[in-house]
Amino acid sequence: MGLRTLLQRLLPADATTPPGLAEEVRKLRYESDYLQLEVSRLRSLVRYLTADIIHDLPMQRQTKDSFDYQWGHTDDGSWIDNHPEIREREPRLVCQYSGLPRDWFTGKTVLDAGCGSGRFSWAMASMGALVTALDQSASGVDHTRRACAEFGDRVVVRQHDLTRPIDLSSTFDLVWSFGVLHHTGNTYGAFSNIASLVKPGGYIFLMLYGEPTGRDSGEFAYYTEVESLRRHTSVMSFDDRLKFLQGLKGDQAGGWFDAVSPEINDTYSFYEIQLWLQRAGFGDIRRTMDHASHHVIARKVS
Repeated sequence: MGLRTLLQRLLPADATTPPGLAEEVRKLRYESDYLQLEVSRLRSLVRYLTADIIHDLPMQRQTKDSFDYQWGHTDDGSWIDNHPEIREREPRLVCQYSGLPRDWFTGKTVLDAGCGSGRFSWAMASMGALVTALDQSASGVDHTRRACAEFGDRVVVRQHDLTRPIDLSSTFDLVWSFGVLHHTGNTYGAFSNIASLVKPGGYIFLMLYGEPTGRDSGEFAYYTEVESLRRHTSVMSFDDRLKFLQGLKGDQAGGWFDAVSPEINDTYSFYEIQLWLQRAGFGDIRRTMDHASHHVIARKVS
């Protein structure tokens, strides 16, 4: 809720606006915006400063364990058995998120950087792409191999931590990373590793959590609920945390587990993502979705 709206609700309908109130509201808005920008800038600085030590921090081990559990013990991991409707939905979503038409994928080489349980790897292979899929989770790798077995050697799956240099001899027409880099603890380092694997003229697609902007109070409400639930469930086992969220969120529990359970769950401004892409030689940078999270496609121009 904006300051002006709040004041309108607090004041009687026939109240006369006190002299100078509009200017005070405007000043508070500017102060709020400035503080939010400062927090964003300082948050980015802290991330850069901690990037080299993140592998030594318990939060990264916890985040990796959380996703290993998620792919091994929830419907997100076993979608091939429990949610066959995903086969119909996911190719359409890939095209919607990336802005690339279905026939573009035929014969193209794609790196799925952080494949999870293999939903997007399967979708892109089903549209004719040759897919290399990477994930740090052993459970995710196993599920992806099983999900994509029908494509034979057109889908290659490897276990790999994206914050480590990626030893691949080829570059790709598309590097795809959906909802992954912001869980690594070194988002920029992981981005740099995968961005270098896009061939000239090729594309990179990123989905990263967006910072709440203050223009929509619902964004702050969502992240406040996520953090509150994370703290409330922090001493629970993964099993108990999932059961708790199932009782609270019903069939949305899987998505909430993904948001609440990992300790590393960073958010970014579109401005910062643009800078990364420009400095890495990308142009034609655009958001493809009107969404709180950033769905971004860019083309390698240098």
